[in-house]
Amino acid sequence: MTDLLDEIILFAVSFAANLFASVSGGGAGFVQFPLLIIMGLPFAAALGTHKVAVVFLGLGALTKKITNKSAFALDKQVALIMLIIGCPAVVAGSLIIIAVPAQIAEIILGVITIASGIYTLVKKQFGAQPLAQRSRQRVVLGSLAILLIGLFSGSLSSGAGLFSTLSLVLIFGLELKRAILHTMVFVATLWNAVGAVTIGAVTAIYWPWVPLLIAATFSGSFIGTALLIKLPVTIVRVIFSLVAIGSGITLIAAAL
Repeated sequence: MTDLLDEIILFAVSFAANLFASVSGGGAGFVQFPLLIIMGLPFAAALGTHKVAVVFLGLGALTKKITNKSAFALDKQVALIMLIIGCPAVVAGSLIIIAVPAQIAEIILGVITIASGIYTLVKKQFGAQPLAQRSRQRVVLGSLAILLIGLFSGSLSSGAGLFSTLSLVLIFGLELKRAILHTMVFVATLWNAVGAVTIGAVTAIYWPWVPLLIAATFSGSFIGTALLIKLPVTIVRVIFSLVAIGSGITLIAAAL
């Protein structure tokens, strides 16, 4: 009975977390990863299990995009940068031991995440219109940002999706909903797949919970992406901001 209750809680919380993540462009890791630890998994096993499941966050979004031909097209330049620079950075982040203590890193990340949420909430035009022309300086700066976010994605459990969405809007100049789609496809699917394989090679993954997590993650993402396509960008901006602020508070509270 206890096992069944644990599975119901795990499914419900993961479904809700990934539904909001697919609308806001990130944040599932702030809920799903700590939940796995609370339910008894060691840190490394929870991280690997979480990354395997979150791959299906991106696949759910991608499936909905394929079934909706009017959804946003991928930006070829951004796609190449996230593949060529982002994927190796994820591997490096998964293998290299970061010198900064985890608690300090999580507090700093939490503060930055809250600040980002407040900024996007106040900035009414955030992601409302795409940038007309992308300069070479923006491409270089954006590539550096993707490199750093990839390292974070590999070494930390949370934050990469939100920061990816933020960078794609502020630096690359993508419209917010289109930026979220890119985050779902590349960060959620490809980067987490790379991270899961890397972590799975050096630690254990708790496979008994993986099918349940996949079902919750995929269905939450599919429904969330359907909402993303239909919702006006002003509502998406508010959801992104609130998820960022809530995620930052959660991260700081967990670190303390």
